[in-house]
Amino acid sequence: MTESFERLRPSWIAFGWFIAAAVTSLVLFGLIVLGVISDDPQAEGAWVALAFLIGFAVAGFFVGVRAGISPILHGVGMGLFSLVVFWLANLFGGETTGQTAWTEISTVTAGWLILLQTVAAIVGTRAGVRWRRKGG
Repeated sequence: MTESFERLRPSWIAFGWFIAAAVTSLVLFGLIVLGVISDDPQAEGAWVALAFLIGFAVAGFFVGVRAGISPILHGVGMGLFSLVVFWLANLFGGETTGQTAWTEISTVTAGWLILLQTVAAIVGTRAGVRWRRKGG
C-alpha cells in the first residue's frame, strides 16, 4: 500500500468522520439503554473510549473500502478532522450560548481520545483497503 497526498480524498475523510460520530453515538445510546453507563463520570470513561474505538474503526473500514487508497492518510485525516470539529464546537457553541460545556474534559483526556480515534480509523481503513483488494 502506498501513501500519497495526491490520492487523498478529503470528502471521504469528512464523510467517514460523520459516520464515526453516528456509530459512536449509536453505541453510546445502546450502552445507556442497557444501563451500562451511569451518571458517574469516572465509571463511564472506559465505555466512552470503547464506543469511540468501535465507531472510528467501523467508519475507517467503510472509508477504506470506498476510497481504496492511502489508508493511513485517510485515518490520520479523520483524527485531524476531529480537532477541527472540536475547535468549531468550542468557537461557535460555547461563545454564542455563554456555556462552557467543554470544561468537563481535561486536555490530556481529549488528547488521548483523539489519538484513540486516529489509531482506530487507521486500523479500520487499512482493513477496508485490504478487504477491497482481496475482492471482498
